[in-house]
Amino acid sequence: MDKAYVSEFMNFMNRYLEEHPEVVEEQRRGWAFFWNAKVDPTAAEITKKNRVPDDSYGFSWPAWRAKPLALKKSAGSGTTE
Repeated sequence: MDKAYVSEFMNFMNRYLEEHPEVVEEQRRGWAFFWNAKVDPTAAEITKKNRVPDDSYGFSWPAWRAKPLALKKSAGSGTTE
């Protein structure tokens, strides 16, 4: 396989990014915003203290085991409320 091969799509993208440098700058700003965020040590400590342990199953099992409400039978009607 020719290692110098460049696909039509890559040619298009390279040409587009050369003609539109603002796109590359926007990508860099987005990267910095999401991945290079400054961490506030005080807020991180508060978050760590307030964290609820994960049961590693994806949902809180005790909430699913809650006791159902008891149904009462109406006198004489035979229906439940």
